[in-house]
Amino acid sequence: MDGPSAKKSTSFETLVIQNISNTNDLKAKLNEIIASGKDYEYDVSSCIKALLNNNDPVIVLLTVQALSELAKCETKRDTYAQKDVIVPILSILSKDVTLDNVELIKHCCRALGNLCCDCDTSRNILLQNNGVCILGNVLKICIENNTSTPLGEIKVVVVKALLNYAIGGQEYSESLVKSDLIEYSRKMLTVESFKEVMDDDLVSTILTLLTVINDNNTELLFDVDLNMAVLNVLRETTNVDVSELALEHLHTQAEHESVKTLLAKEGGVNLVCSRLELLLEHQSTLTQDSEVEAVMKQACDLIIIVLTGDEAMHILYNNGKGEVYQSVVRWLESSHHQLLVTAVLAVGNFARQDNYCEKMMNEHIFDKLLAIFEHYHSLGVKMQSSEDVSVSPMVVMKLQHASLSAIRNLCVPMVNKRRAAAGPAPAVFLAALPHVQEHNVAYKLLAAIRMLLDGQESVAREVACSPWLHHISSWGGSGHAGAGAESPRLLARVARLLPQNLLPRLLEADCVSRLVDMLLASHALMQNEALVALTLLAAGCQPDTNLTDQLVKSEIGKHLSVLVDTNCAKMPLEVAENLLSFLEVTSRYETLLLDYKSAKVHDALTKFATSRDDLDHVDNRIHKIIDLISEEKSE
Repeated sequence: MDGPSAKKSTSFETLVIQNISNTNDLKAKLNEIIASGKDYEYDVSSCIKALLNNNDPVIVLLTVQALSELAKCETKRDTYAQKDVIVPILSILSKDVTLDNVELIKHCCRALGNLCCDCDTSRNILLQNNGVCILGNVLKICIENNTSTPLGEIKVVVVKALLNYAIGGQEYSESLVKSDLIEYSRKMLTVESFKEVMDDDLVSTILTLLTVINDNNTELLFDVDLNMAVLNVLRETTNVDVSELALEHLHTQAEHESVKTLLAKEGGVNLVCSRLELLLEHQSTLTQDSEVEAVMKQACDLIIIVLTGDEAMHILYNNGKGEVYQSVVRWLESSHHQLLVTAVLAVGNFARQDNYCEKMMNEHIFDKLLAIFEHYHSLGVKMQSSEDVSVSPMVVMKLQHASLSAIRNLCVPMVNKRRAAAGPAPAVFLAALPHVQEHNVAYKLLAAIRMLLDGQESVAREVACSPWLHHISSWGGSGHAGAGAESPRLLARVARLLPQNLLPRLLEADCVSRLVDMLLASHALMQNEALVALTLLAAGCQPDTNLTDQLVKSEIGKHLSVLVDTNCAKMPLEVAENLLSFLEVTSRYETLLLDYKSAKVHDALTKFATSRDDLDHVDNRIHKIIDLISEEKSE
């Protein structure tokens, strides 16, 4: 302490301790420090260093205990984070672990754990002085003498010390991976999974340590045996916290395809499904609902990530007889929203396989998904009108999004697409258009409608005659990339399928500007779709001046110039030919020729023709269009 004070100074306190000659007095002083713990205000690090080398084992034990307590204080921890403090402790731990020195070993591990808490100085000393191997050897001895309860108590203290060490970052956790710590963890988890009463504290600490190691190296793939040990812990535990940690570990590891397959083959997903149903059965009698909900979320997330694996998905489907598949189909009628979201996402993953989709269609899965979308779309409308509903907006959005994704996957096979298009789905989707607020749902909804249009003129008619057609057009300016790109693609598909007498409906809904903007899409496929649709409109709506007005208003000339200029070298021949067809159809209108000339479309075409050596077959067409534009007199 600086300056005058009524309290003894740190240096005086150190002097007092150093001059205690009576062993009992010294023990009493150390017990006083232990009792004060982190509130002890003096720096007695020099005394601690000396006393760690004392010949009296009781004095050494009390010194280590005092150090453990002093190191709890965050502001004083660095004072004791010294090599002269930590190395003597490691020296003690390097000796044989026996029943006679269990307390000393335990408190040495406690001291190291407290010293490593938020302290890289201590961690580095441990790293540089073989501390990980020394602590690992203590674990090994305890594991080999598992029948001894006192030695068993040391395990959790060692693992907690290593946990505080590993939290420091990748350098520290990597040193654990390079040691035998992972194998020791597997052995301890395996032993605990066979016990009648599991040591939840030890298991929780091991699982937390594994999570920290994985967080520090997200690419790390643990050994199959370790992941199986965690799965067996999950299978045997009744503890909510242990369950959550085991699920978290398996979820992180399931980023690897091999772990997805492992969990599918070894019944891990079946276990999670049955555990979820059990939790739901007893939820009304369980306390700590927030903890149960957290476990349920982890379980549901694990099911979905495993199903993203191709091999795992096939295993779990099992020709439609898999327990997991049958469970999620059953959950499609669940009133529990988390379970329902999981079911819809799971079905969407199973629907990645075409032949599964056809079987699922026959099982009326599509009808169930459509009913879910329609129900939660109606909920969304009620929320917008401020009616009281019990479901959160986030859940409503998730279910709308997930059901639309699953429906799209399910309708990839043409036979399913036709069946869906012939039913109520187009009308349901079109009616939902004006009420969708969330951009991702809007994108999915537009994509679902476009999917149903594939070869289905009846759906195109339904879209064109719908009072909601203008909503499809207005999403193009929503500012959301997904919905903005999907809107003109849908309109382009409609234009290709509509009979000529219904094409003016697209003009009435002001769809032309969306198609013109699509010309500057980054993908040639979308550019081509826009050109074909605009050509069909131009050919089918003659001599409708409204079309020419809309094209000019949409700056068609500028868009075409940019399209050609930016794609001279890379424009596919199909796109080039469709571009020429559009220009040939529209060049008969003087208003458009003037717009093309003003935007220098002819200059862009000249550059295009001279920069390519694969356009001989259309060279005459190009120059004819260039001449038409060049000769047009400006007003």
